[in-house]
Amino acid sequence: MERFDRRMRSSKYIVEFIHWILKELRFHFYYKPFFHRVLVLQYPFYKSLSEIRKKKFLRLVGDHYDYFEFVPRENFKLTRAVKAVISAGAAHLAYNLPEESLTYYERILVYPDNYRSQITKRLHRGEVNPGLRLIVFSWKGVVEGLSRDEGINLLLHEFAHALWLENKLQADHYAIFDSFAIQQFEGLAYAEMKKMVNEENHFFRRYAFENIEEFFAVAVENFFERPQQFKEVMPHFYEVCTDLFKQDPIAMN
Repeated sequence: MERFDRRMRSSKYIVEFIHWILKELRFHFYYKPFFHRVLVLQYPFYKSLSEIRKKKFLRLVGDHYDYFEFVPRENFKLTRAVKAVISAGAAHLAYNLPEESLTYYERILVYPDNYRSQITKRLHRGEVNPGLRLIVFSWKGVVEGLSRDEGINLLLHEFAHALWLENKLQADHYAIFDSFAIQQFEGLAYAEMKKMVNEENHFFRRYAFENIEEFFAVAVENFFERPQQFKEVMPHFYEVCTDLFKQDPIAMN
């Protein structure tokens, strides 16, 4: 019986090893060159990375591409390129975060344009539904966010919401962000939100002051989209964001 068990374990390891080899071959000879071609054209951040960082980034894109179930809505044509670009948004934020990041969610819904949410009954460009473990995007909103550098990026915004909620909901199982950095961010954010009530021309758009969750998502957009300006105008926020994401976008560019 013991010999049989050893054979079974050995067979299991062999099967797992073969599966890993096939997965690696598929990544290096199919996914990697495909992702590279798509992201060079459609994801500006990718082009700014060094060759070493590009390799890690592509690997993370592949992980999210394989992990999420992508679901088209309203007859949207869901192509491999669309899935790659959305996966790049996830990789962008999760680049140096724990490997559990975003695993709380299972599906990504993609609409062609703004859509009417079944929850709020209002038009949306994107949303996160932790109850159903899904993230929703308007593809038009994604493209518009990637085509300009104004601190408005739907991909980063919604994935930021997803990470914030996941960090709260899964606190008993794993942590996405350092707890001290989160406390620092919240303290700074609440103080800034009070100060901003009478400030007409703030660096953040007014939407940031809806609540702490929106403030975080807008801060993340600016941290990655306009890092130099963000650091100059709000240095304390920039510093705490580098602690949260374990990234310094200025140094990476």
